[in-house]
Amino acid sequence: MQIIWNQEAADKLSNSHTVLELETIDIAGFGPITAYCVVPPEKLFADGFANLERYVNLHKGFIAAYKEQNNKLCIDIAEHLKGAFGGELDTFYDEILTCIR
Repeated sequence: MQIIWNQEAADKLSNSHTVLELETIDIAGFGPITAYCVVPPEKLFADGFANLERYVNLHKGFIAAYKEQNNKLCIDIAEHLKGAFGGELDTFYDEILTCIR
């Protein structure tokens, strides 16, 4: 998984790549920093890009539910995201589910 920590870089890359918010971490002395995943294009070929918009929207819903601490919704959405993005984010979803269960 390719991770970046810079909002400006994430914004620029999102014009040519699939960039997904992961989580925001409060780091002492720096404040909140948001991590983003840049999904390699070759990982998207598995679905032929056909479901990309659907998966991106599901991922956004997963992140929103996580921020709202809606654990049940996170669990439900994660079921549909496993294997999405060529499996690139599967370990991320697993780690979040481990934390909230």
